[in-house]
Amino acid sequence: MKELPQEKPKARRGRPPSGAAKTATERSRDRDAALLASGGKVISRLRLSPAATAALARLAARFSDERAAIEAALIELANK
Repeated sequence: MKELPQEKPKARRGRPPSGAAKTATERSRDRDAALLASGGKVISRLRLSPAATAALARLAARFSDERAAIEAALIELANK
């Protein structure tokens, strides 16, 4: 009987597991905790009216993202 050639084991793709990786929930919790510790605030499930949504869209066009636009608008309004 003819022997079949042995296949090499395939190399794993990506970085090998460290065993210390955090879940998305843990990363989010840590990020929120760091923000709160630095004096920040988390506003969960914020709802905006249609007028506020339109204003946010106009502001966000000038910033990198919606969060940056909201922060800049709040700081500017508070400093007036």
